Amino acid sequence: MDASKSKTKLMKVKEENIVFLTISSFVGASPGAIHYYGRLEHLQGDEAVDVTYKLTQKEADRFNVKWKVGGCEDLFGYQEGEKSERFPSEKKLIVAAKKQFKVHFPKATVLVLGSSSVCEPQEILVGPKEFKDKITNLAKQYDKLDWDDVVDRPMIEKIEEEWQKLWPRKYM
Repeated sequence: MDASKSKTKLMKVKEENIVFLTISSFVGASPGAIHYYGRLEHLQGDEAVDVTYKLTQKEADRFNVKWKVGGCEDLFGYQEGEKSERFPSEKKLIVAAKKQFKVHFPKATVLVLGSSSVCEPQEILVGPKEFKDKITNLAKQYDKLDWDDVVDRPMIEKIEEEWQKLWPRKYM
């Protein structure tokens, strides 16, 4: 659906029901980096928790070998079942976050992939279907456009306007 042609229907999503999943990694930026880290942050307040999972024996052994080779075996001794914040892929991190956000934030109904400090459409991972579909569609359109391209500016402004009508926190 093109943002310029869509009709806005306000949806009942409240700020206090929104949690953000922020993903960070040094993959591609640091040699040997292979992990992804996730943090769940409530839109209101200072509450934030790291996304974790329990290590399998194979993962614990792999971590222990890596640190032994690096000469740090005395500092680390990973065990099966131990909690880890280091995910082997973004996909596994997102799956875990979808399960954990309701545990840490029971009243939350929306999980956004992104950051609460970004004032633009971001992908909705979990939420009311119509809200999720509309916002995620706007985010995908938005991501294809170039801020520096004068030709794209009118469409960017239309998408931002449409998003602001749907999003519960007002920025403009």
